Amino acid sequence: MKIVNNPQIRSEDFKKEDQDAISKLAGVLNPFLQEVVDFADKRIDFDNRVENLITIEMTVDSTGTPVLNDKVNVRKSNVRGISVINAINMTNRQIYPSGQPFISFNPLGGTAIQITNITGLPENNKFRLTMVVY
Repeated sequence: MKIVNNPQIRSEDFKKEDQDAISKLAGVLNPFLQEVVDFADKRIDFDNRVENLITIEMTVDSTGTPVLNDKVNVRKSNVRGISVINAINMTNRQIYPSGQPFISFNPLGGTAIQITNITGLPENNKFRLTMVVY
């Protein structure tokens, strides 16, 4: 279903005695109606999306298994996936990921997940990972 972009409410389209009230009402409704159309047309900004942006610090062993902190509150339930958008090595800034980090996880209930594996990170280096949680 597609929402039709309706014209704006204009006070001059109404009787002169109603124009003041219509103008006040239009000042509230017109921006809201435009936001609804934009949302329906998938023209929304990042702040209004369902994803969360979170940052964690993580160290993995030689198999990609997290060392110590494998449970993370992602502030979202029903997580569909995670994309790492930035990885900063906090141990040695001259050592980089070998590829795009991919995170495997299990939901723990509520907004918590358990990270079971992260590919692409060198072992025994603490990384600050900025992630989009879908």
